[in-house]
Amino acid sequence: MTTASGKVPRMHVLVIEDEHELNGTIVAYLNLSGFAASGVPSQAAAVAWLATHPCDMVVLDLGLPDGDGLSLARELASAERCGIVMMTARGQVEDRLEGYRAGAVQYLVKPVDLRELVAVLAAAGRQRPGTGDPPWTLDGLGWRLTTPGGRSVSLTRSELAVLEALADRPGQAVGRAVIFERLGIPPDRHDPRRMEILIRRLRRKVEAETGVAVPIETVHAVGYAFTARIRRQ
Repeated sequence: MTTASGKVPRMHVLVIEDEHELNGTIVAYLNLSGFAASGVPSQAAAVAWLATHPCDMVVLDLGLPDGDGLSLARELASAERCGIVMMTARGQVEDRLEGYRAGAVQYLVKPVDLRELVAVLAAAGRQRPGTGDPPWTLDGLGWRLTTPGGRSVSLTRSELAVLEALADRPGQAVGRAVIFERLGIPPDRHDPRRMEILIRRLRRKVEAETGVAVPIETVHAVGYAFTARIRRQ
């Protein structure tokens, strides 16, 4: 997908922001701009998410409810886990210097035009090597989903249809109408609650049978996205 700033490489981005609406807006915009973006509201949630998901870059707010984001930045930087773009209301020179010392590759002061954020992430991503994480595998003939670690789970017809729709556009938001079409449900019978229940059951099933959280993220007001590498068989 292209944006005003040009073609954006698909990278896994985690948005760590405690303002719910702002978090959702950023995640949706990044997904629509070609990234594989997810959002969490706290340091604890970020640590849990990072333990089971690939990540190339984080967009980090410093004023988090469970601590100063600088400590998390230092941990990520020391582990060389992912690049760090800080996006915060702290705009003093000393704040910026502290952010860069903690490992930020870029420091943005709110409010931030999301077009600038896309450009910053794209530029930072071009300076980082690929993660090389193994992909998930979707076997359409065998009706199975296999984790990067090799554990498989069998799928129902509906679960397979949903995953095929998401696998067609990995890392990008797929509208609910598109998924309903793959399920063979006419437009006049679309029920968002039915979709939510199906996705919730699929998440629980995959995690229960493989021990790994399936990277299907809700994209606010749009649909869903598979936010990791996935290949079709």
